[in-house]
Amino acid sequence: MNSQRRINSYKDLKFWQNAFRVALLIINMARVLPKDRANDILVKQVIRSAASVGANIAEGFGRYKGKEYERFLQVALGSANETEYWLMILAEINPRFSFRIKEIMKINSESIKMLAKSLQTLRKP
Repeated sequence: MNSQRRINSYKDLKFWQNAFRVALLIINMARVLPKDRANDILVKQVIRSAASVGANIAEGFGRYKGKEYERFLQVALGSANETEYWLMILAEINPRFSFRIKEIMKINSESIKMLAKSLQTLRKP
């Protein structure tokens, strides 16, 4: 019996599911963060980068062959790392929310690991 499921959609990819969850968690957290200029700027950046992760995975899946798919996963990985950076800053300037932010970072970190592993696999001859 084959334990691997067939991937029919980018929505079946665990790293896309994580990316989608991270984006939604960030958006929901943004609604309750204190309203000030610094948070407004940081929230815009982190939402943009987090949303980019899932969007690039989805777009790349539509071009599932070879180097083009790999390129989209590379961009997604870069955006996931950027998301981590913005979350680190948000946690520092909003200590009251640091536990919540660290939980989001944990899920994002799982995406980073899975994307890196997928890229390694794609690059194997």
